[in-house]
Amino acid sequence: MRVLCVGEMMADLLVHPVPEIVFDNDADSVEEIAVKSGGDANNNAIDLAKLGNEVYLVTLAGRDALADNCLKIAQEAGVCVDYAKRSTDTDQTRSLILINDRGDRHFLQYPGTSAKFCFEDVDLSLLDKVDILQIGGAFHLPAFDGEGSARLLELARSKGVTTCMDVTKDRTGKWTAIAPCYPHLDYFLPSIEQAACIAGTEDERRIADYFLERGVGTVAIKLGTRGCYCKNKDRAFYCGRYTVPVAETTGAGDAFVAGFLTELGHGGNLEDCVRFATATSAHAIQAFGATAGVPDYDTVRRFMAERPALEIRAD
Repeated sequence: MRVLCVGEMMADLLVHPVPEIVFDNDADSVEEIAVKSGGDANNNAIDLAKLGNEVYLVTLAGRDALADNCLKIAQEAGVCVDYAKRSTDTDQTRSLILINDRGDRHFLQYPGTSAKFCFEDVDLSLLDKVDILQIGGAFHLPAFDGEGSARLLELARSKGVTTCMDVTKDRTGKWTAIAPCYPHLDYFLPSIEQAACIAGTEDERRIADYFLERGVGTVAIKLGTRGCYCKNKDRAFYCGRYTVPVAETTGAGDAFVAGFLTELGHGGNLEDCVRFATATSAHAIQAFGATAGVPDYDTVRRFMAERPALEIRAD
């Protein structure tokens, strides 16, 4: 399957394990300070490539060495980064991720190039090359969110490209910027934390209806330890989760998206896609770093075959 991933790329600096911090000019030792890559679109792209897809990444990379490192990591994973633009005046978006010994996280982020990425940074000829368009990092892309992203989604659908989106935290607290996108989305795959803020309710059934009423084709809401809730005009169901050792959960939602789209490309039905997405996410949380734990397609399949099938409970 050929996938175009558009949106945020980020340099991740992971610190683990972080004790309770008191700003008293003292110092603590930690086991690891690692420089990795992140950002939703970048994570989607790397995970999709590791799962065997042909992937193009469109983002705005910074002028600095951290941007070079992010692009190198993606390229080494098999992602085509030839269409990524480079900024001449802005550093790479970056995130300092503090992780405690339970795997809980706290993010400190510098917006960098994400604040400047816009519709004009997208080479529209790519829409003739791909089967699926995935937008990642919505709400962190103020110059692209809304009119720009909706325009790209509409163009993609006019060319027969399947469209999909995931979102991240809206730092403005408004949660309205992507409203123009809903009528142009075949699939919307948010986490419950963001979806609840957008829809104004924590009830996943009402959340799904909120998006379906605004034109989304299928909604799959990631519920964390409760699994996933999925709904379209034909059916609605819950899917369980796998119990695995957790290193940390950065990138779990992005891995879910990559797994979902991969199985969609393999011809899976909606239940198949959600099950494979959940298995892919289960691998992601067993390693430090947003994409480090995601294996190839066959490994995920073997993982699923060795365990009881995840329960699908009709709603």
